[in-house]
Amino acid sequence: MIALNKSAKAHSKLMKDLALNDLINETIHVQIKYFDTDKSTVLHENKFSGRVIKTDPNEGISIQPDEDKNAVAVIPPSIEAHWRDENNTIHIDWVVYRLQEVRADGEHEWWDWQPAPKSH
Repeated sequence: MIALNKSAKAHSKLMKDLALNDLINETIHVQIKYFDTDKSTVLHENKFSGRVIKTDPNEGISIQPDEDKNAVAVIPPSIEAHWRDENNTIHIDWVVYRLQEVRADGEHEWWDWQPAPKSH
């Protein structure tokens, strides 16, 4: 399950009239930053553009990246991380925090997905 904090709702003001299905066939720009448990060390950053091919309120938003038409990236089914720039281009920015140290026993690691703070 993907957990979002209450501050995520503040970002929905920018896209309040946008529904998940409105994203289908839209080209979007995605940025996801993964942070360690200290919430400051960046573990990985993923940036890509692509076309939304499917949305599902339970399964997420499926995106076909421009650089690999055979791949599908799936992100949380939430509009809180979405915004449009002055050219009406849709952007999706997430920060993802690791909630526990690396597990040596092979158990699942927990991650907290939150809309990235807006700086535009």
